[in-house]
Amino acid sequence: MVEEITKLKTKTCRPIPAILWTVADVQKWYRRHCSEYHQYNELFLQHEITGRALLRLNDNSLQRMGIQNNRDREAIWREIVKQRLKTDIMEIRDLEFMHMYYD
Repeated sequence: MVEEITKLKTKTCRPIPAILWTVADVQKWYRRHCSEYHQYNELFLQHEITGRALLRLNDNSLQRMGIQNNRDREAIWREIVKQRLKTDIMEIRDLEFMHMYYD
């Protein structure tokens, strides 16, 4: 019985949408996805980049933050775009679920 409840909890636990991430969550994401650009990790911390802010960043924002190297900025930007897509997919799934549940 306990195993069944644990499995159910595991299946129903969903990742926190990036838009709700704290600065610490963004730091964790950055370390996981942009670790080769560790020199810029501190910039994200200094600018207190939350999940909402992360999803709004663009190339100009990254440059204004202090990431001047074009290749590094493009690589970090690609990871941000991937996260945007993941977040959009989660939102679409939630909307589909709500539509199925409430109709």
